Order: sequence, then C-alpha cells, then structure tokens
Amino acid sequence: MNIDIATTVKVILVLLGIAVITSLVMAFRSIQAGKRLQFYQKRQILIEHGWRLVMIAVVLVFAGFLLVKVGEPAVYKVFPPSPTITTTPTITVTPTITLTPSQTFTPTITLTLAQTYTPSLPEQIQATIQTPVGVDTSAVFSPITFSTLIENGLLVDEQTSFAPPIKTIYGGFSYDKMVTGVQWTAVWLYEGQIVCAETKAWNYAPGGYGYTDCTRPSSEWLPGYYEVQIFVGSSWKSSGTFNVQGTAANEAPLVSTFTPTPPSP
Repeated sequence: MNIDIATTVKVILVLLGIAVITSLVMAFRSIQAGKRLQFYQKRQILIEHGWRLVMIAVVLVFAGFLLVKVGEPAVYKVFPPSPTITTTPTITVTPTITLTPSQTFTPTITLTLAQTYTPSLPEQIQATIQTPVGVDTSAVFSPITFSTLIENGLLVDEQTSFAPPIKTIYGGFSYDKMVTGVQWTAVWLYEGQIVCAETKAWNYAPGGYGYTDCTRPSSEWLPGYYEVQIFVGSSWKSSGTFNVQGTAANEAPLVSTFTPTPPSP
C-alpha cells in the first residue's frame, strides 16, 4: 500500500490528538487523586505529575501546529511531489441510423463554359499610351456604380437606369494598392463601340475613392446598355453597366467618337 506525504501527516496529527487527550485525562485523574490524599508529600507528587502531563499535552499541541505549518512544506522541498496521472474518459460513439434511399436519382447534365470572357484593352487606346504597359496584379477596384450627380468626389443618388435628357454620367469606384506612375484607363462602351475614354499615368493616392466621367450631347446618349471597363496597365480590374431608357431608333450602329489625344511633348 502506497501512502503519500499528506496522508502520513494526517495520521501523525491523529496520533498527536489521541496523545493530547490521553495526557489531559491522566493529568486530570492524577490531580484529583492527589487532592484526596491526606499525606502532603504523596499529594504533591501526584499533583506535580498531573501538571507535567498537562505540559506534555501543550507541547504535543504545539508540535502538531508546527507539523501543519512548517513540517509538511519542508518535507515537500526534500521530496517534491510527483505528478498524478489523471485518467481521461474515452468517448463512446453511439451509432446512428443511416437511411438507405429507396430510389437512385441520375444527375442531370451540367453545362460548363468553355471560355470565360475577360475584357482587354482596346488597340486604339494602347496606341495613345507612351508609358510601358504591363500586367498589374496588385491593384484592386470595386464594381463601378453610376450617377449624374457628384459631390466632393463621391457619387450621389446612384442608379442603374437613366432617363433622357442626359449630359454627363459619372462612374464611381473604390480602389487600393495603386502605384504612382502606373497607366490606368477607363473605357466607356455602347454596343461594343467606344463612346468615351481616358488614359493617363496614375498620380493620386494609393487607396481611396475615384470616378471616371463621360460627357456627351444629349442626342448622343442613345437608348440601350452601356458598359464601363477599368484597366491598370494592360490588366482588366473592374466593370459596370447601366442603361439609358427609351426605344432605339432604326438607324445605323453608333460609330466610335473616341479620338486619340497624343501626349504633350
């Protein structure tokens, strides 16, 4: 049987308690017996013996107090306690009922697109760019939203459909991780034709809010869907679409009104 230090201390305290009680009982009896004797010398011997037993009981009580306060911590310093292994309960898995389907369904055919459309920078705009145009992978742009009103660089009352007459439409966006000097381009398209465009080296903050705008005579904002594409270098970053309300007239397709502007010397 293994007995640890704490148990040993408790056993000693119990034995000391028994010894204290025994000493006090014997002391009480010795003092009482001495008081009943008529002979002085024998009476004094019994009374002195009783008080010695009382002192022994006091010493035993003090020894027990020292054992609790000082003895047990001192023993632990000499014999450090070893860790006690705690048993970890294992998890019992309760089986659940598995339903077996009565019918087997045959999956339907899912169509997968063979190609994904990614806008590319128009060649006529690339011809006007003088700075090197490479692939940019760091800059990020939000989807483009549209409005005819702007305050402090931010769009007001954003819409996706506009009723004539229209003069200027703004395309707003947020951006981040732009690098000073990189070429950025905004292209406005109607039925695949360029109606507005701007391209220049970036000289703004690396992150924040921006916008591109297209101003045309009201008669040239023909009904239908328009798309705005943003490029950084030659990398497409974001797009947005809106429509102009009305019924398109039976007329020839719109011809691009974009005129390249050569860079200033």
